[in-house]
Amino acid sequence: MSFLPFALPETGEEEIAEVADTIRSGWLTTGPKVARFEAEFAEYVGARYALAVNSATAGLYLALEAAGIGPGDLVLTTPYTFTASAEVIRYLGADPVFVDIDPVTFNINADLVEKCLTQREGVKAGGREIENRMPPHALTTSRSHALTAKDVKAIIPVHFGGQACEMGQLMEIARKYGLKVVEDAAHALPCTCSGKNIGTIGDATVFSFYVTKTLATGGRRHDHDGFGRDGQTHQGHAASRDQPGYLGPVYGHKTQLVL
Repeated sequence: MSFLPFALPETGEEEIAEVADTIRSGWLTTGPKVARFEAEFAEYVGARYALAVNSATAGLYLALEAAGIGPGDLVLTTPYTFTASAEVIRYLGADPVFVDIDPVTFNINADLVEKCLTQREGVKAGGREIENRMPPHALTTSRSHALTAKDVKAIIPVHFGGQACEMGQLMEIARKYGLKVVEDAAHALPCTCSGKNIGTIGDATVFSFYVTKTLATGGRRHDHDGFGRDGQTHQGHAASRDQPGYLGPVYGHKTQLVL
């Protein structure tokens, strides 16, 4: 019985030549090929910014960090996704709130998102009280005090299986309640919603270029000035491409793309 690979990317002599050229150039991280990729990808999607990092997980983390998410915050997302969509929220000390999906699209249910933000009674999350007191459309992981709308700071909609979420409704809800929207578009290249490219709607959109995706190579895109600048700063341990040295007390991580 022959081995069935998890993923078999289509590569040829052209890709091999590009890798060899990169190694010979001496630029193994954030070099001219990365800059070219960022510029061409932003143009393809129609976004103002694109920032290549080493994984979609890193992109989600940096996008939430740029959005100011931190301890004590809640972020709404879907349970029907890869673990990274929720784990990055915990990395920042915040808590995910899982909102049920639409049984037809498998995407986060926008109507239930708004219900989570309009609960008249605070509902506790922690231990067995989660099952007893949380409504069936919302579940948090580790909170010990009442859930209120003011604790929710962002939404991470996941475009599952190449099908876009109801972004028009989600963006309307986000603007109504002052929330940031970070789209998980790991499955969504290319993808549109009401004629708009995914990558041009939310505050930030994160794509995946893992070996199983339509295009294999890490990265995310941004369409807002603050997200683009902040993400670029945090991408390389708070060192800026445009400014020598490190930027004071800004906390950063090594998430640059090797290319």
